[in-house]
Amino acid sequence: MVKLVSSLKIRINTAKLFPLLLFIFLFPFQTFPQSDAKVFKILSISVEGNVSADQNTIIANSGLRVGDEIRVPGDETINAIRQLWTLNIFSDVQIIVDKAIDNGVFLKIKVAEYPRLEKFVVQGNDHLSSSEIEEKITLIRGQIVKPQDIKRLISRLKAKYEEDGYLNTSVRYDYYRYFRADTSGRFLQIVYQNEKNLADEYMDELDLNDLGVSGQSYVDKVKNRVLVKLTIDESNRVTVRNVFFKGNSTIPSDDLKGSMEEISEKVWWKFWSSARFDQKKLDADKKKIAEFYRKAGYRDAEVLGDSLHYYDDKSSVDIYISVYEGPQYKIRNINWEGNTVYNADVLNERLGFYKGNVYDFVTFNQNLRGNEKQSDIASLYLDNGYLTFNMDVKEKRVAEDSVDINIKVIENNQFKVGKVTVNGNDKTKDKVIRRELYTVPGDFFNKAAMIRSLQQLANLQYFNVEKLYQEGVDYNLDNDSTVNIAFKVEEKSSDYLNASIGYSGSFGFSGAIGVTLTNFSILEPFSLGGGQVLNFNWQFGVGNLYRTFSLGFTEPWFMDTPTLVGFDFFSTRQRYIYDLSQTGGTLKVGRRLKWPDDYFYLQGTFRYQNNDVIDGGGFYREGQSEQFTLGATISRRDVDNPIFPSRGSSLTLSAELSGGPFLPGDVDFLKLSFNTEWYKRIFNSNKFALYLSSDIGYIDELVKGTAIQPFELFYMGGSGLVIATVPLRGYDDRTVGPRQANGDIIGGRVSLKYTAELRFAVALDPIPLYVLAFAEAGNVFEGIQTADFFSLRRSAGFGARILINPIGLIGFDLGYGFDRKDVDGTDPKWQFHFQFGRGL
Repeated sequence: MVKLVSSLKIRINTAKLFPLLLFIFLFPFQTFPQSDAKVFKILSISVEGNVSADQNTIIANSGLRVGDEIRVPGDETINAIRQLWTLNIFSDVQIIVDKAIDNGVFLKIKVAEYPRLEKFVVQGNDHLSSSEIEEKITLIRGQIVKPQDIKRLISRLKAKYEEDGYLNTSVRYDYYRYFRADTSGRFLQIVYQNEKNLADEYMDELDLNDLGVSGQSYVDKVKNRVLVKLTIDESNRVTVRNVFFKGNSTIPSDDLKGSMEEISEKVWWKFWSSARFDQKKLDADKKKIAEFYRKAGYRDAEVLGDSLHYYDDKSSVDIYISVYEGPQYKIRNINWEGNTVYNADVLNERLGFYKGNVYDFVTFNQNLRGNEKQSDIASLYLDNGYLTFNMDVKEKRVAEDSVDINIKVIENNQFKVGKVTVNGNDKTKDKVIRRELYTVPGDFFNKAAMIRSLQQLANLQYFNVEKLYQEGVDYNLDNDSTVNIAFKVEEKSSDYLNASIGYSGSFGFSGAIGVTLTNFSILEPFSLGGGQVLNFNWQFGVGNLYRTFSLGFTEPWFMDTPTLVGFDFFSTRQRYIYDLSQTGGTLKVGRRLKWPDDYFYLQGTFRYQNNDVIDGGGFYREGQSEQFTLGATISRRDVDNPIFPSRGSSLTLSAELSGGPFLPGDVDFLKLSFNTEWYKRIFNSNKFALYLSSDIGYIDELVKGTAIQPFELFYMGGSGLVIATVPLRGYDDRTVGPRQANGDIIGGRVSLKYTAELRFAVALDPIPLYVLAFAEAGNVFEGIQTADFFSLRRSAGFGARILINPIGLIGFDLGYGFDRKDVDGTDPKWQFHFQFGRGL
């Protein structure tokens, strides 16, 4: 019996762990048969195999004590193994009866520790940098390393490679043990686990004294340390050659491909597309395909799956997508239930679907609960106080291809606005915010007014626009008929240094420097927050005499009404082909209108200036003159974001009358300008936007021979930094337009320009950054008789903008002027334009 007991081993290792734990947890009260077990008294407990774990700690955690009586085999040893295993530091645990004397036993606990990490070495990575790989490594030096930890790391690395199109990347790992040190304690050699020496590149020089150990004691401490070597075979990036569809009998494959936004086929002329394969993007496109079917009325359509066919080079694949189309459904009947506020005709008109229409499931639901134009049925109720309005939609399939739709309207109570509070404004005064709000206590809740309020706050440019649209409103139902509204804002710097600089071959360096306080308070100039605007600006030219000073103040809400009042003083001097000096000031008054809608704004100006043409350059009349000018501007601006508009429009019509039958002075002319801007979201994302604009200007004398000053005329070309110049990228400053016989540039009386830009916002918060591609065309003509609106100077190019407060907008454009030969006689070429503090 003694021999039988002394040879008994109770052991757990990694391979046997799962069935044993399953047994233990499924049968927690199961015990070994007691008939074959014998009771022993523990005489001694020893530990073998521990490297970094303390022997006494192991014995203590086993729960076994010298002097205890145990049964062998029995629950005590099983529980001891289980408790040691929960320490999570051993790969193998055994409890052995090393020796038995009568009724006493000497127990030995044999353990095998998991190794601890000394460091990682990575080989074969080219596409991913070492720093990118290190970001995926969560293990640190000295931490226990398990095979499953390394396998999880490999899974993360392979997922990253697959995301970047390297589908065939393989990653393998090897352990290398730190095995021996010399007696000086300063050299540690790494060898294979089978003790085969490694190459010298894996030899480490360690200062053991810094670790507080030396010589043989360090060997004992590090002999369980490992270097983990990851060997990566990146293979080739996988591209998509073709996308094939199976099961589509009614929708052509080309239409289905057109619905895919992420995955594209490799085509030689699509130089901008890498056609890289990415499984996540393919999964996203499969949802787009299903949505495309639902929009076409195929309510039951599904994407069944996809498969890949690799070519021999393993670097390109064909994608096969299997679909089930099902029947195309049409609407037979739409029944409304529970609607008392609006009748079925009004609701059907909003819904936009009638009997016999194809059942476009996507548009149908958008028109029910929220479309881009806010013309859906939910908005109809929410704009009239029905804050808790809801709908229950049920479909009933009839025949093979028709549905009856029953919509139960749950109108609930009509809510009025209770308290309106503002939170988060540390600098801006409450009244500056409240006067922009369209939600008024006592009015019925109105969703459109809520959206308009957020838009007005965004246009102030005092707050973080992204957070304003995402988290800017909290609703709190006070009772069953009143809702309290809280606006949450996050202040950002809106004051900036108005610094800019540019260069052109004709004018050399030019720029401006100044300060604009957009949230100024004249009563509390050091605390700010009053919503007023104070600005000082100095524009200058280097290499020619050109400078202008201006000082201005604007109160946009005079006497707490939407009435603008303000003034500007200016002094300008320029010597180019002429020598001109101007001084004067402007008074302005504006008012927000309510008709045709409250996006319209009307502003009037009165300007006095003294003109002194010291040298007319043989073209402008010399001498002094006084100029009195009345101006009027009507505008309408409705955009979603003042920094990066992606939706909306802007319209401005201005007229200036100088002298004439009503005003004194020596200068008589009429000047008109018309500007339009239009923004459209692309791919239904606020980060992609199409921008279109047109700019038309005209000036003509009212009294023949009147002395129209050069600054009143139109110039074009460059970045627009030179005063009175319309920007046209791809050309030098002020080079587009009429010239004298000697080639000197003179201003024109008719200006025309069109611009198209495709913009992409790389980031909107905290620092707005966007890139753009543009095409534009324009020209300046000497008079209306010589104007040819089809004779335009064309350009195209690309650029970038970044907004950094308090500096302002910084950016560049690289434009190619196609018609430079007709402008200044030079060959077409790329022209660089730098922007500092000002955007186009």
